[in-house]
Amino acid sequence: MMIKLTEGKNNNQNRFTQKSLDRLEFIPGIWVNGKSYWLQHNTEKVINVEALVLKVKQDHIHSKIHFFNLYVSNHSNQTKEMKILAQHHYTNVSQEHFTFISPADNRIFHLANNNVFLVNGQCDGVGIQECTIQPFWRIYIDQIWSSLRNGSLIYQPMAKGPASSIFTMKISVGPRETKKSSIWSISALNKDEVISLDQALLKNTLAFPFEK
Repeated sequence: MMIKLTEGKNNNQNRFTQKSLDRLEFIPGIWVNGKSYWLQHNTEKVINVEALVLKVKQDHIHSKIHFFNLYVSNHSNQTKEMKILAQHHYTNVSQEHFTFISPADNRIFHLANNNVFLVNGQCDGVGIQECTIQPFWRIYIDQIWSSLRNGSLIYQPMAKGPASSIFTMKISVGPRETKKSSIWSISALNKDEVISLDQALLKNTLAFPFEK
């Protein structure tokens, strides 16, 4: 089955929400030197203490795919070892919402109102490295970490009701360098379709022009 990954127009690139079936909100962030920073309601964040600038841009690829590029610029004179953070949660909070990590697929799934959402990402050609499912209230008080100092997440594979999925990807950014990572969510009515779209996306050289 051939799946097209270019269609339609994007009318609002700064809204980090998915509306085609229901809404899945994306909140990007970064972990560096034992601290986490989130881009809530913003497309750009300056972290002065680390001499870093984070920018996020949404690119339109397909009506069922919400695709974001996160750019990390290092304005210091030292290489920075960091982790990209990608948080997703369903905006219409309901006990019917179920979120889980699939180790076999190495992907995260959100299920709500008969819809399936797949969450994935890639950085330097490498995908998700750590992930967890956590209640909302734990995220911004740094209760999602088994070790905040090392940037290690608590592993919790599933949750029902109001919860966020969070995954990390390692990134190394040299002095005066900018690097890109990509994060996306896919919505459909069944798991087979979201996986097929995800596989097609990973093979799409337009989405990842610099990846081999």
